[in-house]
Amino acid sequence: MQKLVLYFLSGIVLVGFLFFWEVATKDSNVPQVSEIWSCFIELLESGRLQTSIIDSLVRFCVGLIIGGILAIFLGLFLGRFKSVQIVLEPFIQLLRPISPIAWLPLVVLWFGIGEVGAIFVICYAVFFPLLLLTIAGVRQINPTLLVMAKNFQASEGLIFRKIIIPGAFLHISSGLKLAASIAWIHLVAGEMLGIQSGLGYLIIDGRNLIRIDMVVVAMLVIGALGFVITMLFDFLEKWIQKRLGGLR
Repeated sequence: MQKLVLYFLSGIVLVGFLFFWEVATKDSNVPQVSEIWSCFIELLESGRLQTSIIDSLVRFCVGLIIGGILAIFLGLFLGRFKSVQIVLEPFIQLLRPISPIAWLPLVVLWFGIGEVGAIFVICYAVFFPLLLLTIAGVRQINPTLLVMAKNFQASEGLIFRKIIIPGAFLHISSGLKLAASIAWIHLVAGEMLGIQSGLGYLIIDGRNLIRIDMVVVAMLVIGALGFVITMLFDFLEKWIQKRLGGLR
């Protein structure tokens, strides 16, 4: 019951905010709510919004999958073999703090303007958070289990399948949730590399046409989809935790 009251209050605040926005932005450079809604309907009826959403989601999924697979595999390997991690640690700590946005000039030089550059930005944004969480997941596994497996002459492949991967899975699921949010945030930057489709391009096009209402529509859609993606991965994380006994 208390949740319903809070949701109701949240709805009232939202309606009040939209009303204030509509009134306060009259005769100003900021588009009114009614103008933004009209632009949203216009983009929807033309099919451009749906196309932009699909293109952005495809890039998001490709970047997340490629970056995620690389991060998880390397994280499992480095977590298992500490000596290798010590060798690679300086490179990881050197590259990790560099923002994906800082790579944009080099990305254009290396890959040109197009899909590859955008996907690289997403992969890079995803890679390090998921890598570090995967390593942490492997490191928290009880060392006794690994010693026992070795005593029974278990192969490295068997140790990975039966101990390492299941033991680190909770950390990996949390890392995927974080990586998905980061990937979606940096998607827009990737799509500003001259790509002629997607929500990021919609923002650039709106700016070029001096259509601030179009820019705001694209921003709101990005925010709404980001919220949905976070909720989906949050649900997935909790489901995995329940299945593996991570929640009591």
